Amino acid sequence: MAEGQKKNRLRTVAIMALAFFIALATGEFLLSKADGPVFVFGGGPLRSGEWVSLDGIDWTELDQLHELELEIVGAGSSRILWFSVHEGVPYVACDLDCVGGRLTRWPQQIQKDSRVVVRIDGRRALGHLVHVLHGTSEYEIAKAGRDHKYSGSQGGQAAMETAAHAAVVEVGEQLTGRSQRSEPGDRLYRIDPRPPDA
Repeated sequence: MAEGQKKNRLRTVAIMALAFFIALATGEFLLSKADGPVFVFGGGPLRSGEWVSLDGIDWTELDQLHELELEIVGAGSSRILWFSVHEGVPYVACDLDCVGGRLTRWPQQIQKDSRVVVRIDGRRALGHLVHVLHGTSEYEIAKAGRDHKYSGSQGGQAAMETAAHAAVVEVGEQLTGRSQRSEPGDRLYRIDPRPPDA
């Protein structure tokens, strides 16, 4: 290959790499300014939706839905999470290496600042996340309800997503060594109401 062709090829690769990083940075910037998450990507703070009190929402009725949007106030970011309800109280969870793993996950942000904004059914509510400890009766009951909701017994998309998710968690637990540790890698959180000035 001639010297000129090598230089042209290197220049092309450099331009493509630069364009990729510019597109990535632009996409991340635009997502951080979005009103909530976009598809599977995290977004910015939740800006739209009627304000209501968290305990004024009929969570038992909304338990038929699979997802809610959650803004982590301290991080200024939002994401879509599966949720479940036990006795009218909503719960969210992170299933794999959520704290102390190789990747930074949203529960690590919650450790610093537990304030959240929840958006569901076109409404927003202030809340904060309370870590439900492994081995407690609340954990066992709420986790069983979550597992039942997403067990795929309804069929369709829930079944496919649950099967894929379970496979990823199982492989991830093996790869990270979490399966050999005494404390499971998942984190379960109860969403409690938060006063406006807190």
